[in-house]
Amino acid sequence: MTDHHEVLAKQAVEQFRQSLGHEAHEYITAAQFEDLEQSIRELLSRERGHMADQMEALARTLRSGVDKLEMEL
Repeated sequence: MTDHHEVLAKQAVEQFRQSLGHEAHEYITAAQFEDLEQSIRELLSRERGHMADQMEALARTLRSGVDKLEMEL
């Protein structure tokens, strides 16, 4: 996980916390907000891995296309 993910997770939880009414704050504990933040960090990390996989696949496709062009020349 990157520092950027940490910042994004904290911002998301803080924005959610601010969107809640005062009554909801009485029912949601600090530990639950921390769990939410951890879940967001994990999801961001998974998304980063997914994007890396997509970039690798694109690079393979591009290399394959270059190899075919070189053979034709």
